[in-house]
Amino acid sequence: MKKYLIIVLVLIITVGGLIMKHQYDVKKEENALFEKAKSKMTEYLRSEYKGIDKISYDDYFIDPTGGITVEGYLNGDKTKEFDGLYDPVGDKIGSSSVDAEEKS
Repeated sequence: MKKYLIIVLVLIITVGGLIMKHQYDVKKEENALFEKAKSKMTEYLRSEYKGIDKISYDDYFIDPTGGITVEGYLNGDKTKEFDGLYDPVGDKIGSSSVDAEEKS
């Protein structure tokens, strides 16, 4: 009986460890995607809009299709908000909403 209890305990610990490793890998992948999205959004904002000195990122959301929406504000002013959808397949910012003046 003791032998079976030890085997069950080892299996529970192993499965728990595998689940934790999977969650860690998923979070690591999400963070890498967020960093790529931030990089592309920064590039997009600086090339398409005037007067962008500082870009602050608040949050991100991953949609079911694999895109990632990044949100934040510009130049330290929380009323100057932006958001944009990064498409990792096309490696570009798709739709966006930016409270800044566009370059001509």
